[in-house]
Amino acid sequence: MDVKKMAFACLTITLFACKKNISECIYVKYVGKAVINSINVAPLNENNCTVNPRKVLFVFLPNDTNNRANYLYKNWPDTASLTFNGGINPSQLILDSLDITIGKEFRCYRKEIIQGTCTPVYFEFTELNLNDASGCR
Repeated sequence: MDVKKMAFACLTITLFACKKNISECIYVKYVGKAVINSINVAPLNENNCTVNPRKVLFVFLPNDTNNRANYLYKNWPDTASLTFNGGINPSQLILDSLDITIGKEFRCYRKEIIQGTCTPVYFEFTELNLNDASGCR
């Protein structure tokens, strides 16, 4: 076998071996609700919708408050920003269309990674599509 064919065979085997070792991230989830704490004009230096962007903060409240003792990432706060499409502060129009107002509650999970190399903690909303392409309408 010539050197080029051997190098290609080794590369193919290496890529296949690497691909086989890639595992999906697995999370433990805590059931609860997210309560909208504040809605303000978004800071200009953040990733914002272009029209009337808002900074929305919420607090996660687990259904069983004893679960906080079981958190794997105890220093990770239960207060976070509500963003769309992977980190964009939403427009006021989308907030209005989804009836997102201060004090409103939404079913939510706090998810903590137990396997893989993804985001350690994130909040999953079960009633809102936060990956909606119209998040900046």
